[in-house]
Amino acid sequence: MAADSKAEYSACFQSFNQQQNEHYYTLIPHIFQKIQEMEERRIERLGESMKTFAEVDRQVIPIVGKCLDGMTKAAESIEPKSDSQLVIEAFKSGFEPPGDVEFEDYSQPMTRTVSESSLSNSRGDSKPEKSSSKSKVKLWPFKKNKVKTAFLNAVQNSYTQGYRTPVTARHLESSCSQAPSAGLD
Repeated sequence: MAADSKAEYSACFQSFNQQQNEHYYTLIPHIFQKIQEMEERRIERLGESMKTFAEVDRQVIPIVGKCLDGMTKAAESIEPKSDSQLVIEAFKSGFEPPGDVEFEDYSQPMTRTVSESSLSNSRGDSKPEKSSSKSKVKLWPFKKNKVKTAFLNAVQNSYTQGYRTPVTARHLESSCSQAPSAGLD
């Protein structure tokens, strides 16, 4: 029995040493070799990506330079006072501010009057009362005017031409001179 155990121990011992040698001298080096090859492929592809990025960036730089030149020219052509006046003219409503409120003597008997801004005669008379105050001209708030239409055309033209620059007084003046006068009133 001792001889059988010794033979089994010797066989297991040789098997262990063989597996240990295979592990350290065959399997592990093979795994590390595969990892190294994978890492080398990754590094190579990273280098190719950097090279492609540099080539594309080199091609884009002139386009970016033109865009920056356009931005600089647009920034230099800004005229704050005239531009703000053009925007005010384009978007003002045309309504005048209300006048002063008249003093009412509440000690006198009250009579109903029709206001200038009422849509119908609230008394049911066929003729509205004539106001002693000067009548004010009221303009329709959505009426197209030349300045507003020209301003909007200039904005639209700047975007259709591919420029993303602010509309300046010069743009607006050139659009006003080109805008047809018929149908804008």
